[in-house]
Amino acid sequence: MDVVEIADLTEWDANDLGNLNLAVPLFAESLPFVLFPAPGARPVVTEKMAATINDVLALAPNELQRVKEMLWDEANFAFQVADYGVEPEGDETPLEAHLREFAITTPDDAYEKSTVREVHIFDEFAGRFAEIKVYTGAENSISVIVKNGRIIDWDNDGTYLGWFDEDEQSAAKKRRDVLA
Repeated sequence: MDVVEIADLTEWDANDLGNLNLAVPLFAESLPFVLFPAPGARPVVTEKMAATINDVLALAPNELQRVKEMLWDEANFAFQVADYGVEPEGDETPLEAHLREFAITTPDDAYEKSTVREVHIFDEFAGRFAEIKVYTGAENSISVIVKNGRIIDWDNDGTYLGWFDEDEQSAAKKRRDVLA
């Protein structure tokens, strides 16, 4: 899609955010897209926004497995760092108890129990960034981060994307530090 096609589909709200719905082949569904202009910029679809939207639309089908693995990683991380009040049975570890209670035993389960909500497109960073917003099976809101057409990592909803301009694995490193 080019800038004109995207602009024709975009409605700008009172907060100068662009809103449109597009079919995302990776998820085989239509999702809301929210466009965030650079700070101080006019609310218009830019070439960079269009390129970033096309990055998301062009994600290869095999990337779905990567998303599933990220959601599995998120469930395992969440159940190790937070107490959801699940009591282990027998010789179960707290992690095993939480995975059992939430019926998340594989990456496929983690994906099936999650909801892809929307896609945010950002125009203010050096890289072309999109956040695929997901409500996970572990009941958390996260962002699957797409940079320059590649899924690079996941992080909590509201993460600062500038960190990923510097280090594409900044969130993964922080998660490792928390678990260390």
